[in-house]
Formats: sequence, structure tokens, C-alpha cells
Amino acid sequence: MAVFCLSVLGAQAQQQEQLKQQEEDNLTEIMSEREQLIMEYQYLNQQNSNFWGKKSKQDLMSIIETLKKIINKDTELVAAVKEATIKRVAASTVDQQRAVKITVEDKRNIDAQINDLKGQIKTLQTNSKKRERIIKDLEAELKGADDIRYGKDKVISVLAVVSFILLLYAVFLQVRLNNSKVAPKKKVVRKKA
Repeated sequence: MAVFCLSVLGAQAQQQEQLKQQEEDNLTEIMSEREQLIMEYQYLNQQNSNFWGKKSKQDLMSIIETLKKIINKDTELVAAVKEATIKRVAASTVDQQRAVKITVEDKRNIDAQINDLKGQIKTLQTNSKKRERIIKDLEAELKGADDIRYGKDKVISVLAVVSFILLLYAVFLQVRLNNSKVAPKKKVVRKKA
């Protein structure tokens, strides 16, 4: 798209340069013709072909014709300058309108992209919140499972300690029972009185 825009702008710039060159060539040609007419006027104005050393009727008619041609060239020159000015103003206006149009289109494109990105951000935020809720639920389940497991582990530990204490008590009672059986086997010496 950018290459296309650049090529179009390049072609337009080249056309404008060609038109500008043609206008300058046209103005230069008109100016040179006017200069020739002015030199012709100056030459005719210096002619004094009358018997008395003054301008003859023919000289005055040639001067008037030359002045008419100069006026026509001046009119032509003014028209060419107006035309060139109008073309430049029109080209400038068109360029400004294009720039405004491109700016408006770019603004619309940027606004659309921003709105699209905002939508994507909202979707991502919603997905993130859902994941956070799922993670919290899973953490709660894990904590509940850990509580149940630790509760069972505590019960097992208490039962193991109680079993160990009972085992020790049973061993202690067995030893005591054995000691009490062994004691009667001993001779008990009675004192004679």
C-alpha cells in the first residue's frame, strides 16, 4: 500500500513538474515576443522619415500597430500568469484536500485499530479473570484436600503415638507381671521368734 501511494505521489509530482515547465516555457516565449515588440517599438519611435525630420503618418501608424501588439502580448501574458496561478492554487487545494482526506482515513483506521485492540484487551482481561477464578477454585480444592490429608495424617500420628504408648505400657505390664511371678519363687525367710 505504501509503495503504491509513493508511486502515485511520484507520478503526480512528475506531472506537476511537467505542467510547471510548460507554463514557464509558455511565459518565457510570451516574454521574449514582448521584448521583440518593445525593441521594434523603440526602433520605430526613433524613425523620423518626414520631410521636416519628424515622424510621418506611416511611422505613427507602425508605432500604433506595434503598441497594439504589445498590449495584446501584455494581455496574453496576464492571462497566462492568471492561468498558471489558478492551476497552482487548484493543485494546492487538491493536495490539501487529499492530505485532509488521507489524514481522516488514517485517523479512522487508527481509531478502528485502537477499538479493536481495546476489544482484545477486554477479552484478555475477561479470560485472565476466569483463569484467576479457576486458579482460586483449584487452590481452595487443594487446600481442602490438604486439610483432609493432614487431618488423616494427624489422626494416624495420634493413633501411632497412642499405639506406641500402649505397646510400652503392655511391655511394662509384662515386665511387671514377670517380676511378680519371679518374686514368689524366692524363698522367703521367716524369722523365728
